[in-house]
Amino acid sequence: MATQLIRFAGLAASSWRNGAGRKADISAGTDWLVGFAWLEADVPFSDLAGHDRTIMLVEGAGFTLDFGPSRPPLLARQPYLPSAFDGGWPARCHVLDGPCLVLNAMTERATRKHGVTVSPVPARVESLPGEMTFLVVLEGRVSIGDATAGPRDAFAIAGVETPRAEAGSRVALIRIGPVPGA
Repeated sequence: MATQLIRFAGLAASSWRNGAGRKADISAGTDWLVGFAWLEADVPFSDLAGHDRTIMLVEGAGFTLDFGPSRPPLLARQPYLPSAFDGGWPARCHVLDGPCLVLNAMTERATRKHGVTVSPVPARVESLPGEMTFLVVLEGRVSIGDATAGPRDAFAIAGVETPRAEAGSRVALIRIGPVPGA
């Protein structure tokens, strides 16, 4: 399999599991998902018990996730700061000042793990055997081979790649791998 460019403009929008919002998956498997979601109103998040979730503000003034009285809320006002939480926690989203766009990574805890890091474009990206690696452009333009991606476009990385980027570009690197022994 070769590295693949996934254009944001070509993603199909669909409803959340609970129907309360909409999303556009970059890629998904039976036990994992990487994609965008629009937070357009105060709504409950879908119950994803048994899953680990990471959410990151991409556009908009921000949001708060209220997990109930026993856990502190998650406040996201600054773009590009990944925040992890348990997908089984009951979460109600409150948008702060208008709609937001977020980037999500979700994995089934028993079989997969994931990590999300934000940085300038790395000189080298390697997808290890058994791992899925996504490079999501947040700012600027990034090229791999003959393909060039702009903001919100992504690359599904296969093998080892050496991205080229315009000055000031920033990306989210999302790695999904198996849980050892699973």
